[in-house]
Amino acid sequence: MISARNRSTQKRYAKHRATKPAGCEFCSFTSDMPRIKNEHKYFWVTTNLFAYNVWDGAGVTDHLMIVPKRHTESISKFTDAESKEYFKLLSQYEAKGYSIYSRAADSISKTVPHQHTHLIKLDAKHKRAVLFIRKPHFIKYI
Repeated sequence: MISARNRSTQKRYAKHRATKPAGCEFCSFTSDMPRIKNEHKYFWVTTNLFAYNVWDGAGVTDHLMIVPKRHTESISKFTDAESKEYFKLLSQYEAKGYSIYSRAADSISKTVPHQHTHLIKLDAKHKRAVLFIRKPHFIKYI
């Protein structure tokens, strides 16, 4: 899997991670926040402020997230009602062409310890070449 953000998005993300306030940022969501696309009984559907530009070797056209309103680190901790609503949302977005991705609670790549599922829509064009240089986070794709 190839996934990356462009340089400016990665810089904003690093700054956000370095200066974010204490506590869980997802637990502070409210329905009047501009990034909230849809509110459901148990979940928010929100835009990802630091969206990927490349995912699975293709360009990303939209990057949303499903975030539980209740703080939990794992899908396995959902109640029956939460599970029902979650899978209904997943099926709706999958039918609209979104790929679905969620990291395990103990994943070393997970930066927010509040379960969230990425919904990623691709542009259907595989990049012929992708060059990554980790520092200073330069990405070039053709």
